[in-house]
Amino acid sequence: MRPAAAYSIFLKYLPLQKGMKLLDIGCGTGWLLKVASEKGLHTCGIDLSTAAVQLSRKNSPASIVESAGVTKIPFPDHTFDFVTCIGVLEHFTEMEKSVAEMKRVAKRGAHFCIMVPNSKTLYWKIWQRFSREHRESNENALSSKQWQELFLQQGFKVLQMSRDEWRLQRVVSLLGIKTDSWTYQHVKKLIWNFIPLSRAQQFIFILMTDSR
Repeated sequence: MRPAAAYSIFLKYLPLQKGMKLLDIGCGTGWLLKVASEKGLHTCGIDLSTAAVQLSRKNSPASIVESAGVTKIPFPDHTFDFVTCIGVLEHFTEMEKSVAEMKRVAKRGAHFCIMVPNSKTLYWKIWQRFSREHRESNENALSSKQWQELFLQQGFKVLQMSRDEWRLQRVVSLLGIKTDSWTYQHVKKLIWNFIPLSRAQQFIFILMTDSR
């Protein structure tokens, strides 16, 4: 499980300004909400799990956290400047409907940060075949092309597709290497040269709704 500090990386992709509104879908521990609140954002979160809602409220008391599913988000149209969905979208049985509902509550020109798994990795293929947890969690990965097609079909503009660096950061931190150091950047570049983006374990998509 990611520590609170690890969630700041997602916010670095977004053009944050104090007073803007952010919604986190499947807010879980509430750490992303906490980090966003500390940056001066008005934050809201939803999660189907009662335990997750309680934990999010505890960890991010400044946030409004509701128990709700993504197909019926309890907020008005065009409310949020930012919507985040980190490692959750792949669990939804109605992906298109879920993405459309997320878009409904976003303002025109809003930015989205969505992290999803890649179906083209060996890890995913093995985990999908042999993991009991996978069978019980209804988790469905797509390729980078398929994810992009899903977002484009829902009327989003894909601004950026990046890979999730958290696992690499966790490994190098155990070696005493700081993630803001030249050494980390050099190690990252070397590894990424051998692993194309299309083979990344997880993708981070930055999307934008039509500003008109």
